[in-house]
Amino acid sequence: MGDSLGLIGKRLLLLLNDGGSAAAAAGGAVEQAAWLRGTVRAVSVIGLVFVEFDDSHWRQRSWVQVYGDEVRAVLMESAIVWANCSDPSLSAAQWPALMFKPLVDHVGLGSLVPVEFFGPRTLAFLPNGSSLHTFEVGNCHKICVVIFLSVDVHNHLILGLCVIYVAGLSVLKDQNKVRRLKQSGESFLQDGSCINVAPHLHKCRECRLERYRKSREDEDDDDPNVSCRFFHFRRLAFTKKGVLRVEGFLSPQQSDSMAMGLWLPSLTVHEGLDLDTSKYILANVGDQFCQLVMSEKEAMMMVEPHQKVAWKRAVRGVREMCDVCETTLFNIHWVCRKCGFGVCLDCYRLRKNRPPEGRYDKGSVFSWLKCAKGQPHEPQNLMPTQIIPGTALYSIGDMVHAARGKWGIKANCPCTSRHNKPLSGAANSVGNGATSTSATTRPNGEPAAGAAVKTEPVEEAGIADTTSGFSGTNSSTPSPAPAPTQATKDGKGSSSALHWLADLATQKEPKGETNGVFTPDVKRICASLLLRHRHKKINVLNMFLFIYFCSFSLKQADKMKGGLPNFLDHIIASVVETKKSGTAPRREGLMGLSVLDPHTSHSWLCDGRLLCLQDPSNTNNWKIFRECWKQGQPVLVSGIHKKLKGNLWKPESFSKEFGDQDVDLVNCRNCAIISDVKVRDFWDGFQVISKRLKGGDGQPMVLKLKDWPPGEDFRDMMPTRFDDLMENLPLPEYTKRDGRLNLACRLPNFFVRPDLGPKMYNAYGLISTEDRRVGTTNLHLDVSDAVNVMVYVGIPEGDSDQEKKVMQTIEEGDVDDMTKRRVYEAKEKPGALWHIYAAKDAEKIRELLRKVGEEQGQENPPDHDPIHDQSWYLDQTLRRRLYEEYGVQGWSIVQFLGDAVFIPAGAPHQVHNLYSCIKVAEDFVSPEHVKHCFRLTQEFRHLSTTHTNHEDKLQVKNIIYHAVKDAVGTLKAHEPKLGRS
Repeated sequence: MGDSLGLIGKRLLLLLNDGGSAAAAAGGAVEQAAWLRGTVRAVSVIGLVFVEFDDSHWRQRSWVQVYGDEVRAVLMESAIVWANCSDPSLSAAQWPALMFKPLVDHVGLGSLVPVEFFGPRTLAFLPNGSSLHTFEVGNCHKICVVIFLSVDVHNHLILGLCVIYVAGLSVLKDQNKVRRLKQSGESFLQDGSCINVAPHLHKCRECRLERYRKSREDEDDDDPNVSCRFFHFRRLAFTKKGVLRVEGFLSPQQSDSMAMGLWLPSLTVHEGLDLDTSKYILANVGDQFCQLVMSEKEAMMMVEPHQKVAWKRAVRGVREMCDVCETTLFNIHWVCRKCGFGVCLDCYRLRKNRPPEGRYDKGSVFSWLKCAKGQPHEPQNLMPTQIIPGTALYSIGDMVHAARGKWGIKANCPCTSRHNKPLSGAANSVGNGATSTSATTRPNGEPAAGAAVKTEPVEEAGIADTTSGFSGTNSSTPSPAPAPTQATKDGKGSSSALHWLADLATQKEPKGETNGVFTPDVKRICASLLLRHRHKKINVLNMFLFIYFCSFSLKQADKMKGGLPNFLDHIIASVVETKKSGTAPRREGLMGLSVLDPHTSHSWLCDGRLLCLQDPSNTNNWKIFRECWKQGQPVLVSGIHKKLKGNLWKPESFSKEFGDQDVDLVNCRNCAIISDVKVRDFWDGFQVISKRLKGGDGQPMVLKLKDWPPGEDFRDMMPTRFDDLMENLPLPEYTKRDGRLNLACRLPNFFVRPDLGPKMYNAYGLISTEDRRVGTTNLHLDVSDAVNVMVYVGIPEGDSDQEKKVMQTIEEGDVDDMTKRRVYEAKEKPGALWHIYAAKDAEKIRELLRKVGEEQGQENPPDHDPIHDQSWYLDQTLRRRLYEEYGVQGWSIVQFLGDAVFIPAGAPHQVHNLYSCIKVAEDFVSPEHVKHCFRLTQEFRHLSTTHTNHEDKLQVKNIIYHAVKDAVGTLKAHEPKLGRS
C-alpha cells in the first residue's frame, strides 16, 4: 500500500470484530461501538499501518492489517469542517470537527458522516452531512465556535491557523428552533450578549457599558470576544405570548463531560511530570489544597437553605475577578442576578458580618458597586455560584488523601479523612522518593491515641530517608529512639547528636586504627541521617552504632582512603558551628550538604548561611539547592555570564536597536518620574557620567528605566535575548516555564496565564556617601519566587574615586569576608548590594518600620503597608535596630556579574546598585513556597485599589488546584507499579 494516500500523521478510527460492530449492524448506535482512535505513524507496502493509539504509551504502538478479517471498519481523516454540536447545553453552537472517510467499511455507514470534535474529542455520525460547513479562516466571523477545552492544535490540518474566535451562532437566529422553543416553553442558554439576545431584560454590567455598544461594528452580530457576564450562564425561555423571560441559571448538576474534563485528571501521565515529582508536589502542596477544600466547604455552609447554587461555566481566556477586591475568583462566589456583579467569599463574609450602619461607607476599602438604577447590593440578595462543575473539587480532595495513603506520603492537613496506610510495597519505596508511614499511625490509617499527627513532607529520590532499612525488617519506620533529656538553657548537658559531634570535635583524636570501608552509599546514608535530624534530638548511641556498623558491614568491599574517624571528622567539621556560643547570630546554613553530592561545586557565603552554586550547568544542582530552598533561604548561582551571548546584553546594543522609543525614567534619589524621554538618553549615560541627564541642581541624575520593556513585551520585543536567557537560566527544573517543579506550568492554557516575566531592571549605580541611604529598589516582597540574573555591569567613566566609594558601601553593607575576597582577590565585578530577609520575619520588619514612621510623625493608613508600599530602604542604622530590637538578621549579598540571586516568595528584599547594572528577572512558583503565595494573596486584598500589588495576577488557587490534579492523575496512572513492587 505504501503511503501513496498520504496516511502518515493522520487520525484513524478503527473498529474490530469484538468492538461492538454486531450491535451497530443490528441497529444499535454506531457511536456506542468500541472505536479505537489513534494516529498513523508508518505505512507498509503490504497493507499494514503502524498506529499510535490514544491513551496508550507511545511505546505501545501496533501494526494493524487494514484489510484483515478482524477489521470491520477503518476511517481516515479527510478535512476540517464546522458541525453542530450535539451537546444539549450547546445545541446552537457549531464546533470545528475532523471529518473522516471510510477506507474499509463492513459496518454499513451509508450516508452517515463520521466526525470527531476538537477539544472534547466527541465522536459523532451525522446523517448526510447536511449540517457540515467547510472550515475557512476567512469566514470565522460568520460561523464561530464556543470552545471550553483546549483545541487540538497538534493535528496537521489545523496547524498554521492563526485563531479560532470565541462567539456563538445564536439559537434565536434559527427560526425553526425559535418556533419549537416557543411551542414547548423549553429553556435555553443565553448564547450571546444581553444587548443582542435580550435587550429588554436586565443587562449585565459589561453590556451596559456605552463603550461596548460603540465597539460593535454590526448591530446584528456579537463581538467575537464575548465578555457578557450572562453568556452561557443565564437560562431564558419564551412565555406563552412569545416574550423572552429569565428562567434561571445553570446548576452544578447540569455540567457536562466537556466541562468536567478541565477539572478532573486525565488517565494518562501528564507531560513533564514523573512519579517522584508528583509525589513531591503532593507532599508540599497537598496541605494547601486541603485547606482550599475546607475553605470551600465552609463557604457552602454560608449558603441559606432556601438558596440554590448556580454554576458559571469557566470561559476560555477570561479571568473571573471579584468586583470588590480584584482577587481571582476560584470557585464559590456570590453573583447579582440582575447585573452579574460578583464578590469573592472573603468580601461576602466581610459585608455580611458588618453592622448595617457601616455597609455603605464610601471610605471603606471594600466598598461595593451599585446595581441598576443605583440600588445597593445586599448580601442576602446575591446568588451563590460555583465555577468548578459538579463535585469535581471534592473528588480531587478524596483522590489526594487516597494517593497519600497508597504512596506513603505523609500529610499535615486538618482534614479528618486522611489515609496514611500505604499499599503493599509502598513502604519500601522510600528509595524512590516516598516517605514511609509514621510510627504513630495505626494499621487502619488512623493516628494512635495521643499520637501527634504532624508529619513532614516527602522527599524525592536521592534525598529520601534511607535509614528505614537499617533494622533489617520490612517495617516502614524504625522503632523510635528514647527521647533524650532537654538541654539546659546554657547549652550544657545536651544529649543531641549534633552537640555530641561538636563536643567530639574538641577532643583529641584516638590513636586506634579504625580503617573501616566507607563507601559513598554509606556516606550518603550517614549524611541523610545527620541532615534529617539536624533540628531534632536523636539518640547518640544509636547514631554512633549506625555509622559504625554501616562501615564495617562492608568490610569485604574495596578499600577506600580514609576510615570511620576521618569521615566523622568530615561530618564534625560540617556541624561544629552549631556548638557556637548562644550570643552569636543563629546560623541557618546547611554546612553538611557537601556530603550529599561532593560533585556539586559550591561554597558558603554570609558566614555559612548562604549557598553559592558555582557551576550553573551542573544537572545535580537542584539536590543541594532544594535543601536550602525549602527552608526559605535565598541561594546564589554564579557564572551565568559565561554562558550568555555577551554582545546581546551590552548597553550600546539596546541603544542602537531601541534608542528612539519613548520611556519614563525614575530618579533613584527622590523617586521623581521623568517622562517623554528617549531610551537612548538613558543608555548613552549608562557608562559615561558626563552624558547623563541633569537635574535642577545641574548635577547628573541617578536614573533607572521604568517598566521597560513594558508589560509582557520582553519576548516579542527581544526574542533573541529571550531565548538566550531562557536557555541558560540556572536550576531549569524550577525556573523554566515548563520546568517540572515550576507549578505555574500546571495551569492549563484555557486560563489566562500569569505574567511571570522575564522583566528587565536597568539602573545607574548609587556611589556617593549620601546615596548609601537610598535604594535602587526599596524594600518589598513578591508573591512568587524569582531568580534575578546580573547580565551586565557597567563601570562608568568620570569618577576616579568610585572604586573606593563602592568598597566603602560594601563595608557598610554588613557583607561577609568571603564576599569581599571575590572583589579583592578574584577581581570580579560587583554590581548590586542586596539585603534579603526570611519571609517569616516580614511582620517584625513591619513593626519596626511602623515604629520608625511614628517616630518621624508619619501616618499608617489601614490600606497601606510599609513593605508593600516600597517606601523604605533599610540603611545600616535601621538594619542594626532590626537586629538589636527584634533579633532579625538577613542575608547581605553582593551580586557580581553573572550571579543569579534566587529570592523566595514572601521574602522582603531591597537592592542598591553599586555600578550601572542590567538585571533580568524571571518569576516561578515552587512547591516549597506555595504557602507563602497563598498567604500573600490574602494580604494584597487589603491594599488600596491603586496599589500595584492589589490585583491577584498569580491565580495561586488555580495553580494549586491544577498542580494537585495533575499530580494525583500521574500517581493514579502509576498505581500498577505498587502491586509489582
